[in-house]
Amino acid sequence: MKTATGFSVAPERDADWLQESWRETVRSVLITEDRAFYANVLAVVAIAVAVLFLRNPSAYLFPLLMRVLSLTGAHLSYNHLRRQIDTGHSLDPALRILTVMLFFGGMSWAYLLLPSLSKPLDEPLRLVIAAGTITGVGLIVTMTATLRQQTFAFLLGFLLTLFVGLYFFAGDALITYGIGTTALVIGVSMFAFASAQQRSVSADMLVENRRLNEDLADALAQAEFLAKHDPLTGLYNRRALFEYGLVDGQTNPIAHLLLVDLDHFKKINDNYGHDMGDKALIEASKLMRDALRVYGDGHHFAARLGGEEFCVFLDEENPHEALIFAEDLREGLASLHEVLGLPSGATSASIGMGPHTLGSTIDESLRRADAAMYDAKTEGRNRVRQVNR
Repeated sequence: MKTATGFSVAPERDADWLQESWRETVRSVLITEDRAFYANVLAVVAIAVAVLFLRNPSAYLFPLLMRVLSLTGAHLSYNHLRRQIDTGHSLDPALRILTVMLFFGGMSWAYLLLPSLSKPLDEPLRLVIAAGTITGVGLIVTMTATLRQQTFAFLLGFLLTLFVGLYFFAGDALITYGIGTTALVIGVSMFAFASAQQRSVSADMLVENRRLNEDLADALAQAEFLAKHDPLTGLYNRRALFEYGLVDGQTNPIAHLLLVDLDHFKKINDNYGHDMGDKALIEASKLMRDALRVYGDGHHFAARLGGEEFCVFLDEENPHEALIFAEDLREGLASLHEVLGLPSGATSASIGMGPHTLGSTIDESLRRADAAMYDAKTEGRNRVRQVNR
């Protein structure tokens, strides 16, 4: 469906649209995570090196170990989510796993921050590690902000672990450190969620452009189809026959051209209505198409020249075999009244058949077939006549 917007028409944002936009939003997070993974690894390595210069590096041993484990688990979860997107599966199970891993990821960052808040002024390097830790938290929140549930899980893990740690180990510093860190995290989160909105808009625009391109491709394909095909019957049209070189695919030195004219077609329209006339044309076209499909190897096709007149190109060198095909086709068209529910004799066809030599023009071959078809008409209709001249 389409939604009118002034003089333009915008695709309606249905459930499929929203789902596709959401998947593109998740994909953008995965692209960012893939690029940032090695930066995260280097950050952990840098902190580990900095810790070696502190008086009590063992205080960071468990936090660093937990950070490595959570980083690895989160990366594996992102990879699992990436596979789900690539294979078109539901993202919900993978997102639930990622939620848990990011919760532990937030805990690991808080564990890494806590030792740095213990007498930071005694060793300025602790302040550097604390600043790096808070920066890392901010970057992760910015990266995942479009995944709100997962981001909230990360922040919950971080703040919960931080406050519990401050309560048991920092004592009087709880209020100062807690409020300060919370204020920083809230500020970064507000910025991250504002930026995430733009990412969602970009994903939505990507889907819109993709849908518009698909609609354009469909329209172009439809226009190309209609340029060569009759819209009612689906057969090739006169333009395709004369302008697109349909006969150029001929494989035999001599083929045969059948000009088919449905007899007394005007009576069907007058007596049974134009809907019945259209149905007769469609059924006749289907009969021709099916007969050519099972005929055998060769470049065979049918075209509607206009009204009740058709052209059948039979890539058959043997005139006797071509005549048998023409007679079978005539009998099939004479029996169409049964399919249409019309009286016996209501449908028949006069067929003119002539040869088409490889390399000759379709105009000349069609003229000869037309002369043969005229002979069939004047001799009483519902018959096949051929011309060899």
